[in-house]
Amino acid sequence: MKPLISIVIPVYNQEQYILDCLDSIFPQCTDETEVVLVNDGSRDRSSELCRAYLDAHPAVSAKLIDQENCGSFRSRINGIREAGGEYIMFVDSDDLLLDAALETILQTLHEKRYDMILFNATRDLATQKPAFAVPLEPGQEMTGEDKYPVYRLLSGTDVLNNLWTKCFKKELFEQAKLPKCRERLTNGEDLYQILPLADLAQSIVYLDRVLYYYRVLDNSISRTYNPYYFTSEKIVCAKRIEYADKWSRERELVAGAEDQTYRIMREIARKVFIADLPWAEVKQEMQRFRSDLFFIKYYMESDVAADKRDLILKSPLWVMRIFKFVYELKASAKRK
Repeated sequence: MKPLISIVIPVYNQEQYILDCLDSIFPQCTDETEVVLVNDGSRDRSSELCRAYLDAHPAVSAKLIDQENCGSFRSRINGIREAGGEYIMFVDSDDLLLDAALETILQTLHEKRYDMILFNATRDLATQKPAFAVPLEPGQEMTGEDKYPVYRLLSGTDVLNNLWTKCFKKELFEQAKLPKCRERLTNGEDLYQILPLADLAQSIVYLDRVLYYYRVLDNSISRTYNPYYFTSEKIVCAKRIEYADKWSRERELVAGAEDQTYRIMREIARKVFIADLPWAEVKQEMQRFRSDLFFIKYYMESDVAADKRDLILKSPLWVMRIFKFVYELKASAKRK
């Protein structure tokens, strides 16, 4: 029997968490579900652990795909291609599905075959406090012009940016032709895929339920810098502005998308500034940004209300060098 829902899980070097992830999903599985694991060239024991887990749970319809490393964006697309379900859900391999999550989604689909189901997540297993304040009417079907609140959130906030707080009709991916990107997306890849799906969806419903646990790993204050951040976010921000313009009423959504772009460009510049990089590399990256027309338009020349960070990040490079020196002295003192 064809499953109703396929759960796609990209896996890369998650031997520490993958079994907890699977333990949260497999007990909820029925003959209406399947699990598609995509091992994205892991260098640890992730693939071995997944294969052993599947062998130990033959009653659950599941498969493991091993591939060369290509990132979560393409891993999800490859998982979708291998999925047999009418609907697709995504789970990150270090996260969990909360109890009765699949039951809730299945029950909703039995009542009506919506194109897209939205729900909430939590960062705290103990309290299960919602991670996102979603200003949508619970249980109300959104079609046509009624989808505008969803468009507003996608354009001007990060509330709906995650693939793992949604269930999609697989047909949407086929209609969108599984959006391609020549560059390797390292940031914002979820939103890049969601935008065309939300555009194509004929019916959307929001369930005011916390069904997913998003594990916050202790790397949010990392002083490392990935040079792909800028290229990746520029592609995603441009796609957001494109759809905001398509959906907008009197440029309302475009303004929100441009505000978001400003904040993201600023954050990328901040990442370079605080990274453990020698000044020569910081200077090189900042020069790269400041010669890029997208960065100039949406950050350097933006009229979005600035905050104190802009005093540093928009300053001449020789001034930034002084700020960087002082920052490094303070950071070094704190680490001692």
